[in-house]
Amino acid sequence: MDKRNYKLNKNLFKYSNGYYNKLISRMIFVLVTLLIILAIRMMNTKATNNIIKIIEKNISYDFSLKEDGKKVKDYLVKVVADSKDTIEEFTDQFNKNNKSD
Repeated sequence: MDKRNYKLNKNLFKYSNGYYNKLISRMIFVLVTLLIILAIRMMNTKATNNIIKIIEKNISYDFSLKEDGKKVKDYLVKVVADSKDTIEEFTDQFNKNNKSD
């Protein structure tokens, strides 16, 4: 066996081993999350039912371009209006400071 091939195979195993460790840790995280959700569902109290409804709502969110676009537009209009007010206040303060000098 060639030394170069042996070294290449050894490095390949080292990198793939890290990949598999990362994959296994992700799978464990998902399984723990699912077990927590299952435990919450089995408790069957008002609080846990609300938590399950929130989780289901976030998973099955229906995207509406019109409604979500309106929300984004309203938010941007609010941010721009606040920015204009802030700029006006700074310019007023700047002008007052320049007049007193």
